[in-house]
Amino acid sequence: MDLSVPNSLPSQLRDGANYQNLVAGQVLFHHRDPAKYIFVLEVGRIRLVRYTCEGNLVVFQIVRPFESFAESTLFTEIYQCNAIVEVPSRVIYYPKTVVWEVLQNNSDLALSLLQRFDRKSQSLKKLLELRSIRSARDRLLQYLLFSTSPGETSITFDRSYKDIANELGLSSETLYRNLSEFEKSGIISRKGREIELLIPKT
Repeated sequence: MDLSVPNSLPSQLRDGANYQNLVAGQVLFHHRDPAKYIFVLEVGRIRLVRYTCEGNLVVFQIVRPFESFAESTLFTEIYQCNAIVEVPSRVIYYPKTVVWEVLQNNSDLALSLLQRFDRKSQSLKKLLELRSIRSARDRLLQYLLFSTSPGETSITFDRSYKDIANELGLSSETLYRNLSEFEKSGIISRKGREIELLIPKT
């Protein structure tokens, strides 16, 4: 049972599911807006962010197709971040009151949501680990290692390097400079947004 597949859900959720098409740059919801819905991204890409009191951007999650988000609204009255649409997208959204009611009587759906929370927790731990690395060079290199799939050495990014720099808490200039140094040192080869790691993963 999966929120990304409405036909697999109990009738209350199937009937409560709504769809919305979004354009790049649109804000689906703002931090502190009243929290009424839980979302699943059907197509596209959405960035969940907050801004510090100094105006710096903090990226919490890059949402990709079939991933749910804003589940924490089950326990809060407001959204905890801003949801910014990066590319044309389409979301499924469910009233949180209906989700909560169904969860209390459906262990399969509750387990599915717990598994999603666990995956997000692991991703957030990796991001926090990366941001704790003080050296920009080491932070970026570890990010590249994290981004490769098991047994693979190539990465094709679906976002700009500027967006990746924001996610890592680096300036664009710092990221580009280190990528250039990696190329010169024979650590990577690069063509556009495709990077090939030339060092063994440990």
